[in-house]
This record gives sequence, C-alpha cells and structure tokens, in this order.
Amino acid sequence: MLAESTEMRKQSSIFRKQYAFLLAESTEIRKQSSIFRKQYAFLLAESTEMRKQSSIFRKQCAFLLAKSTEMRKQSSILIKNL
Repeated sequence: MLAESTEMRKQSSIFRKQYAFLLAESTEIRKQSSIFRKQYAFLLAESTEMRKQSSIFRKQCAFLLAKSTEMRKQSSILIKNL
C-alpha cells in the first residue's frame, strides 16, 4: 500500500509538471497566433492598398497612352500640312 501511494505521488508530480509545461506551451502558441493574426490583417490591408494603387496606375497608363497616340496623330497631320 505504501509503495502504491509513493508511486501515485510520483505520477501526480509528473502530471503536474507536464500540465505546467503544456500550459506554458499553449500560452506561447496563443501569443504567436495573436501576432500572426495582426500581421495577416496588416498585410491584407497593404495588399488592398497596393491593388488600389495598381488600378490607378493602370488607368493613368491607359490615359497617357491614349494621349500619346493622339499627339502622334496630330504631329503626323501637322507634318503633312507643311
């Protein structure tokens, strides 16, 4: 009976240490998860902003290309009229 009690105390001590370790691990994982969620939100916002900027730049490029084409046409007409 005494040996059984001693063995149970040893097992209990081991379980308490394992629990403390797992609790610490769980806490660390939750902290990292929180950091990752914040980083993801930041990167998502950055990506959205970059897509908006890209859209603006594409529109500007199309506008400038149209203007350039128009100016070449006008230049060609002016040269022919000389």
